[in-house]
Amino acid sequence: MAQSLQLFTSSTTRSPSISLPKHSLSKTPSSSTAAFRLPVSFNKFSIRASSSPDLNPLSSASTSQVLVSENGSSSGGGFVSTSATTREFVPAVSDGSSIDVDTVTEAELKENGFRSTRRTKLVCTIGPVTCGFEQLEALAVGGMNVARINMCHGTREWHRMVIERVRRLNEEKGYAVAIMMDTEGSEIHMGDLGGASSAKAEDGEIWTFSVRAFDSTLPERTINVNYEGFAEDVRVGDDLLVDGGMVRFEVIEKIGPDVKCLCTDPGLLLPRANLTFWRDGHLVRERNAMLPTISSKDWLDIDFGIAEGVDFLAISFVKSAEVIKHLKSYIAARSRGSDISIIAKIESLDSLKNLEEIIVASDGAMVARGDLGAQIPLEQVPSVQQKVVQLCRRLNKPVIVASQLLESMIEYPTPTRAEVADVSEAVRQRADALMLSGESAMGQFPEKALTVLRSVSLRIEKWWRDEKRHEAMELPEVGSSYSDSILEEICNSTAKMANNLEVDAIFVYTKTGHMASLLSRCRPDCPIFAFTSTTSVRRRLNLQWGLIPFRLSFSDDMENNLNKTFMLLKARNLIKSGDLVLAVSDMLQSIQVMNVP
Repeated sequence: MAQSLQLFTSSTTRSPSISLPKHSLSKTPSSSTAAFRLPVSFNKFSIRASSSPDLNPLSSASTSQVLVSENGSSSGGGFVSTSATTREFVPAVSDGSSIDVDTVTEAELKENGFRSTRRTKLVCTIGPVTCGFEQLEALAVGGMNVARINMCHGTREWHRMVIERVRRLNEEKGYAVAIMMDTEGSEIHMGDLGGASSAKAEDGEIWTFSVRAFDSTLPERTINVNYEGFAEDVRVGDDLLVDGGMVRFEVIEKIGPDVKCLCTDPGLLLPRANLTFWRDGHLVRERNAMLPTISSKDWLDIDFGIAEGVDFLAISFVKSAEVIKHLKSYIAARSRGSDISIIAKIESLDSLKNLEEIIVASDGAMVARGDLGAQIPLEQVPSVQQKVVQLCRRLNKPVIVASQLLESMIEYPTPTRAEVADVSEAVRQRADALMLSGESAMGQFPEKALTVLRSVSLRIEKWWRDEKRHEAMELPEVGSSYSDSILEEICNSTAKMANNLEVDAIFVYTKTGHMASLLSRCRPDCPIFAFTSTTSVRRRLNLQWGLIPFRLSFSDDMENNLNKTFMLLKARNLIKSGDLVLAVSDMLQSIQVMNVP
């Protein structure tokens, strides 16, 4: 039996107000045909509660034909003609009734059920140690949802190779790994270390930072700097921080274009690492403030990303919302119909000053704690992280916590306890995603680092559910129209019902992904099965908390959609009879509660 709430708008312009108290509902299929009515209080709205017959695609009255997935429990793909006594298989002639699901998620659902699925998404930066097809597949098996390519390193030909391999992985292995391209930005940074993957700066060593061009190999302990005015701007006694403070130097001498520096905090130097300098305890930022957010190289890289059809563009050192708006208009002009999402990296004082307007203009945000920690006192970074995570959730924007999550695992096979606690706090804050940088790009143990993120996420999420720590966060309206307000009310009510009824999953049928995103914002206890007919939308949804994206062709007929979905998922043993689900759609303003037949 399907129990549904259907909402019909009146002529009023006020947004709906729906209050749904807690109810109990058996998770076993009911044979009762009595009407089921949810007590509902409403304002300026007409709401109908109704019951319909069991949505059973195998009932004797059904004459529909459904395609059984080739990965299902049947003997192969084909149409199934159903009746009370026979099932006849004929060759499939169309993929209109097929379903695509991530193979790792499929294995998790089969082995451990709904509650085992990880809600926090994982982003891996791809580098020399993980760019091979086998290494990429190992990361996908380990839980990678998004592959990040960093335009600070490598050539465009190398990045194109990585993109092609990720796409091949998706096509051949059934994954939905999205691709994020991260721009370099125009801030002051080091050169490429003469081709070396890294260099170690030891305490007391003298290094030379130079703006001169070297025709041959770089002299020992010499680093190129991309900013021509560097030697003029720094002063003897300034502190020079590399990569957000991972290595620290003191300026001791200036000789023409060369700046001699004493290493005071040793560490690993990585190619094209960001440079900041402090004077008398304050960040020197006048020159950085004059540099554009998007450099001439960045624009060429953005053109490359558009041509390659990346899913996300992460923009470094965003200073204002105007930068994001300008970039979006540029992408729209260069590639009409493009659905590339823009991620604003929050990593500077300017981005904090204009935080809310930047996030509103963007499609998501990244808390880049490494560079951010070089511009604000370190003790402020945790509170800024929490502020950004909460603001993004209120504004319905996915947020990534990045930088130095498991930094020690670049060299060691196990993380420090402090790093595990740091990851746990990001999961507890309900960030959409966690990101590995050097750990997966050039570290010695990329797969182990990913395993740590995955296991910590699962453990903290389970603890959260077991303790029933439902948050009381106020979620303001983010839509600009009356229809948007209706969708938000439906999603808020759906999440509350899911928690109160302890349903196994929420099904959402969405063309654009917007309704699935609104459900993710509510952070319900159960996983959200997001069905969309567009492959690119499916990949983008793979960044958002709690969403399990499926590619499925569907119609405006919800009963037909549910018939088909139940058949295909049961054929792959992803659901079973008696599972309790809530179903919503951005095509039909309704909430349906049902047991899987």
